[in-house]
Amino acid sequence: MSPAPVPVGVVQALERAEVMVAAEAVQFAVDQMAVRLSTVLADQNPLLLCVLQGGLPYTAELARRFHFPLQLDYVHVGRYRGATRGSELEWIAKPQLDLAGRHVLLVDDVLDQGVTLAELAVWAEQQGADRVITTVLVDKDVARPERIAVDFSALHCPDRYLIGCGMDYRGYWRNLPAIYALPRDLEDAP
Repeated sequence: MSPAPVPVGVVQALERAEVMVAAEAVQFAVDQMAVRLSTVLADQNPLLLCVLQGGLPYTAELARRFHFPLQLDYVHVGRYRGATRGSELEWIAKPQLDLAGRHVLLVDDVLDQGVTLAELAVWAEQQGADRVITTVLVDKDVARPERIAVDFSALHCPDRYLIGCGMDYRGYWRNLPAIYALPRDLEDAP
């Protein structure tokens, strides 16, 4: 049986993409973020809550740099479902660990409009978290309501469709160690 083919255009998208942040710069930014977050979380018995799927690489990178006790769980929500534009939040899986009385670090790949992360932060507070802290690898330079913000962002990028380091194009390229921007003509492609 032959493997399933990669969808047409996925490889070509990367070939045409522009490097926004080199892999070494991503690693340096994560190093710096881990130091900053450690000062806030080291004595708090934190719960790292990975926002799947995009937050997985960043969560793994942060967790390896933390040298204190913590627990790790995840939430799986979706808004994009393989598209380049988001829609309503869909719950796929909730964490197994109790958030009540915990310092919860919500970890995601990118803050775009910020709707998903803002909704998850409110949800975590409703679950009784003592404190909810948010972090993203990339905070896009996007106009958003003042109430939507992130506590800690490792990098800032322009408002482009980004891939790599957890961010995907049609479900692919989350595994790239650098961050790329798609060509503008692919940003609204189905």
